[in-house]
Amino acid sequence: MVAEQSLMDGLSETLKRIWGFESLRPLQQEVVESSLANRDAVVVMPTGGGKSLCFQLPALLSSSLTVVISPLIALMKDQVDALRVVGVEAAALNSSMDEEEEADTRRKVLRGEMRLLYVSPERLLLSSTLELLRQAKVARFAVDEAHCISAWGHDFRPEFRQLGRLKELFPGIPVQAFTATATPQVQRDIAIQLRMERPRRFVGVFDRPNLTYRIVAKDDAVRRTIEAVQRYPNEGVIVYCLSRKDTETIANALVANGIEAVAYHAGLPNETRRRISEDFAQERANIIVATVAFGMGIDRANVRCVIHECLPKSMEGYQQETGRAGRDGMPSECVLLYNHGDVIRLKRLLDGSDRELVEHQNRLLEEVRRFATSHQCRHKSLSEYFGQEYVSTEEGGCGACDVCLGGMKLLEGSTEIAHKILRAIASLRINNGVAFWAAVLTGSRAKRITDRGADRAEGFGSFSSETTDRVTTWIHQLLDLGLLVAEEGQYATISITEEGRQVLASEADVELIENSALIQPAKARKSKSGTVTEVPGMDHALFERMREWRKQTAQEQSVPAYVIMHDLTLMRLAAIRPSSIDGLKEIPGIGYRQSENYGQALLDLIAASGLPTDQDKPGATARPKQTALPNKTASYATGFQAGLSVAEMAEKNGTTERTMWDHLATWVEVARPDSISTWVPVEIQEKVKKAIGKTGEDLLKPIFEELGGEISYEHIKVVRASLG
Repeated sequence: MVAEQSLMDGLSETLKRIWGFESLRPLQQEVVESSLANRDAVVVMPTGGGKSLCFQLPALLSSSLTVVISPLIALMKDQVDALRVVGVEAAALNSSMDEEEEADTRRKVLRGEMRLLYVSPERLLLSSTLELLRQAKVARFAVDEAHCISAWGHDFRPEFRQLGRLKELFPGIPVQAFTATATPQVQRDIAIQLRMERPRRFVGVFDRPNLTYRIVAKDDAVRRTIEAVQRYPNEGVIVYCLSRKDTETIANALVANGIEAVAYHAGLPNETRRRISEDFAQERANIIVATVAFGMGIDRANVRCVIHECLPKSMEGYQQETGRAGRDGMPSECVLLYNHGDVIRLKRLLDGSDRELVEHQNRLLEEVRRFATSHQCRHKSLSEYFGQEYVSTEEGGCGACDVCLGGMKLLEGSTEIAHKILRAIASLRINNGVAFWAAVLTGSRAKRITDRGADRAEGFGSFSSETTDRVTTWIHQLLDLGLLVAEEGQYATISITEEGRQVLASEADVELIENSALIQPAKARKSKSGTVTEVPGMDHALFERMREWRKQTAQEQSVPAYVIMHDLTLMRLAAIRPSSIDGLKEIPGIGYRQSENYGQALLDLIAASGLPTDQDKPGATARPKQTALPNKTASYATGFQAGLSVAEMAEKNGTTERTMWDHLATWVEVARPDSISTWVPVEIQEKVKKAIGKTGEDLLKPIFEELGGEISYEHIKVVRASLG
């Protein structure tokens, strides 16, 4: 118990000293504890959830080497740069290094000076690398982007399958797999392919409450893209397109409309792609129009909008690509341009050589089509797709998607419309799909229709004044309602069901819902002074000057801007405006090395602003207050309200008491219960309050020391949370 407390104290101290954070999030805490216990694990933590910290922090507390297996050189470089900025010795072995760099890295690994080494799957299994790692006595392997190992995932990479040899090559060494997107099926497959031994599984909350999802009609892709981009001046925006040609068309159109943008695709020379990636990361470029080749190696934290100009191929791909927006936790927007033509286009691109794989890809695409045309809350749809229940904390919905923001309405005359569609399909016994019948109903005289006599069907041309896309969404709703059925096969055909015939016979009402965003321009929140959100009390002009300083500093050091500091950290600085290095260290997100390297420059910027500093604002505190319950903590609220002990709650929910104490502190801070005596005796509460009165409440360690180490950190956290 003493050793465990010492280790956890060391963890807290390292977290604060290196990264400037006082505590881990509850799931991070559980993953780190599992890693330090040398357990195999599958960790699914959505983008922005802090999964990198889960293998970086244990590496610093360990006496041996952690090897991080990552698929992209750009991804490795960004993480190594970020670690070096905060004073951590880390390196990567990859093809971009010269002989001298590689030799120096190998020497440091053998001397035990390196705690984190990044390698690609291909480089890992070279005999020279394997021999190096055997001599270095590896403590653990962390497989990043682990979904790439599963053929059931959205981004299968055959080279990842070789990682199944790790258990054979390094027996007894734990393997932890990390990914942002994996269904339960993919999670199981990751564990099987990596030959894990009794792995623990950690799955974070997939919902990203800071993201607003919108589906918009793709009636004019260029115009719709421009509308979305213009909402985010001077902010990071990624526009995803299907083809190289599309990226260039959209980028040229943006430039023609006075918007600086650059196209990115695999057909560009390697040096050009590298330069574009660096320009975006260092904020010299803000708008990138790209194929999905762009993104996995990009960790820019302040991307404010992700636009899909074409339908994604899977929900996993959509989750990962939209996850590049708002990685810093600040409000951001995701816009998907939809028309049914993209569904047809994508199906034609499927490789027909493997029938089972094509059917799987078709199913993935159908899930995206359903998501885009449904009238269910987007946050709820995404959560449920990944196997999680979603409970909205907002009255009337999530408040952050087109559906819950009033984008859905009952289609006027929906019963008559439904009956016309059903009668047309019932009247003509022709085996064909949704696109065919949409063309019939809108009055197309294409050869494929006239040759089959479909122009004589009842209802032909009934909706000649409507777009094919709009009619297509109506047909899909009738499929979803069970009034039509699609026959499985390479070319799905639709027919009327018995229930559909009964609806026609009884002239029963049918309700069709329409997404007004598919027929009307999207309405979106305007950004203020180029930013989407703000920290209370922040000065916008000072924030922008700090962003410019960060941009210049990043360029001088040839690292991404987010590596220097995140937007949220700069906003806190612009709000609190510390007047000393010690004050800087209390800002979440600023570690000791950052305060040493950049502290004076930041203090000079604050002083030059002429604004009041923390010395002029009595009672100001750097510690942010929790204002809403995280979903995981909310799931424990009923037990806390019932007065269950931490031990009871931990046993009931299959987690550690230490983790449950963290959830309790968060719940107390938000829920404000009348008493915390169930968990902290009154006499201890009084002692902690007295110590806080002397030391302040910003840091736990001074409080702990003031109390002579006699009262646990857990009790201190809960008492502090109760003070508000």
